[in-house]
Amino acid sequence: MFEHGSHSRINWKPINFFTLSFVVIFFSIYSPTTVSAAELCKEGKKDLIRSFDVIHARGGLWGIMEKTVGLKDKSVLGLQADGKIRRTVSIFEEMCEDGKTPTIALYDEISDLIGDGRRVFNMKPDRTPPKKILERINAVHDKAAALLKKLGE
Repeated sequence: MFEHGSHSRINWKPINFFTLSFVVIFFSIYSPTTVSAAELCKEGKKDLIRSFDVIHARGGLWGIMEKTVGLKDKSVLGLQADGKIRRTVSIFEEMCEDGKTPTIALYDEISDLIGDGRRVFNMKPDRTPPKKILERINAVHDKAAALLKKLGE
């Protein structure tokens, strides 16, 4: 049998260091979140337009306000919010066409904004108090305005 201390020991420190280094370098180079600017412009632009078109095809936030009792007289807010959302998408498109590189963070912000607009449609006007719908549309409007300000608009 082995006596304590009589068997040879493997020094694992260099092996662990090299293995860890390889893993870190591999995943930093081949990260699935790495997206080229051209790919972001091509696919990201299509995705943003397609997502916005879902809102637009249903009448936009303006349309939901027009259909909701008690909000028709305030529907200009929905029209403004729709315009601001569309403007953020247009800015993204213009950046791609002008050779500027939009960031993934910008894409995510615009995508989230459109998602917020789409979530308003999940609120059933006949079952949701108009005040709640108005609050949500105000939040989308304000978020769009803040993003446009950040983008220099």
